[in-house]
Amino acid sequence: MSGLKFGTIETGLGWVAVAISPKGLRYVNLPVREREQALRVITEMGADEPAAEADLASVAAGVQAIIEGRPAPNGVTFDWSGITPFRRQVLEECARIPAGKTISYGELAEKVGKPRAARAVGRVMATNPWPLFFPCHRVVGSDGSLHGYGGGLPMKEALLRAEGARR
Repeated sequence: MSGLKFGTIETGLGWVAVAISPKGLRYVNLPVREREQALRVITEMGADEPAAEADLASVAAGVQAIIEGRPAPNGVTFDWSGITPFRRQVLEECARIPAGKTISYGELAEKVGKPRAARAVGRVMATNPWPLFFPCHRVVGSDGSLHGYGGGLPMKEALLRAEGARR
């Protein structure tokens, strides 16, 4: 038994699956078309027991708010196990990007004091375990264009549009 519990949340952009450990939210996927697809991803991570409705309430509220372009309410605890100090610093700085705004990978690298680490920042964004809560969709190329996104560029565009970003 992994200790990870799972749940799924239906949103206007598709199904989101989450994995919750005793320490908090361990993983959330970007919306996918089919519930089974979301479940496959989360069970491959080792989540083997359904989470109780009460355990999912704050996460589900946060996911729905973010998908609708609203700020997530407080109350979600994150399980930072296995996250290096650099990754955590980048993710926390990413969370400070205002809704509807974008910055480049290089700008984010500068903000964490590593101006030559744009590629490393890109890797952190690509492996972000909480892409809805730590909004890597707000990080763009140096020319302002959308670049690689786990849910596809249309998903990145949809999340930015929901926040009112002008593209």
